Amino acid sequence: MPKTPEQRIMELEAKVKLLEKQRAYYEHLANVSDKKAIIFDMMINLAEKEYQIDIRKNSSPEQSINLDKKKTKP
Repeated sequence: MPKTPEQRIMELEAKVKLLEKQRAYYEHLANVSDKKAIIFDMMINLAEKEYQIDIRKNSSPEQSINLDKKKTKP
């Protein structure tokens, strides 16, 4: 049985509300993730300063490729 235009509008409005809730949830997750990344970066900086060591290693792309090749060889 075909739906009336009013039924279709109500379905679409419900879908819009659901999508808005989902968008808000994912925006919240992204915000939390950004905050975690900032805190993690601050912790790394503090540890590097406190223990006077380099935790972050700067490797060139060539080094990463060589490491990947070494891992795949039997």
